[in-house]
Amino acid sequence: MSTKKPSIKQLEYFATIARSSNFRKAAAKLTISQPTLTSQIVAMEEALGVQLFERSRAGTLLSPEGRELLPLAREILEQYQHLMETAHNSSLDMGGTFKLGVSLTLGPYLLPQLLPELHQRYPKLKLHLREGDPKDLETGLRKGAFDLIMTVLPMQSMENRVRPLFTEPIKVVTSQEHPLARKEIISGSDLQGESVLTIDDHFHLHRRIAGLCERFGAELKRDFEGNSLDTMSQMVMMNQGIAFLPALFVQSELQKGAALHVLTMEEEPVVRNHVAAWRTNSSSRHLFQKLSFDLKAIAMEKNPGILTEVLTEENV
Repeated sequence: MSTKKPSIKQLEYFATIARSSNFRKAAAKLTISQPTLTSQIVAMEEALGVQLFERSRAGTLLSPEGRELLPLAREILEQYQHLMETAHNSSLDMGGTFKLGVSLTLGPYLLPQLLPELHQRYPKLKLHLREGDPKDLETGLRKGAFDLIMTVLPMQSMENRVRPLFTEPIKVVTSQEHPLARKEIISGSDLQGESVLTIDDHFHLHRRIAGLCERFGAELKRDFEGNSLDTMSQMVMMNQGIAFLPALFVQSELQKGAALHVLTMEEEPVVRNHVAAWRTNSSSRHLFQKLSFDLKAIAMEKNPGILTEVLTEENV
């Protein structure tokens, strides 16, 4: 077999002749001369070491080797076309108006960091924003209320295209006068008997906190569920209990001078995984894929030491 490799152009010529069963008709479709087409197929046959066609006065037929190679050639051509389309869409200036849904427990604390940078990169891009809990975001995406959402795992539907963004730690916070405020790192045993405040059960964070309380013997204060992270923070500062709060929110509270003491769980880090999701058949799916990479890159750049990268799409 020759050391030369067939070119994409030669694969295209091969597939066109196979469809036409005639060199002359194929040359006309390809807008090249028949001698040029013939010489390219000969060169391809020499590179592969097989005869692709059986030529006779009755017409042009695929050889047994040609029949075996044709599906592979078509698959390569399809993948090449996909590569070129993806590259083309990535090179376009991102523009248009899209509806972005974002979690209530993320948007207020991250979007102020992301949106100015996105606007500088893509001045033609317009995003109409609406916040919601994960269930409402996913339902809205399915029904067309959103074009793109930023939410947390797990998601209920497997029908959407999901791209991992980053992992965010969940911190344990207390008031400054709470007995645990004397510590920086705690274990699960430190939670035993503690009153734990939580957000309402529309959020995945609620279920995670409930599981931790059950595991370590803490008391979940269901009668005092907050409807926002800000409400929970205020109750913590009034020493009504401790809370598990997302690190981005905690950072924003500390920057505002909130009287919170932050603890880290020693035995097992508590985290949540953020993703971007859009409908698999969306006409703007290539744009959303590029946008998801930008959202991730900006968030990671703005929050070093807090957010960590999701290196694989396992379980996504």
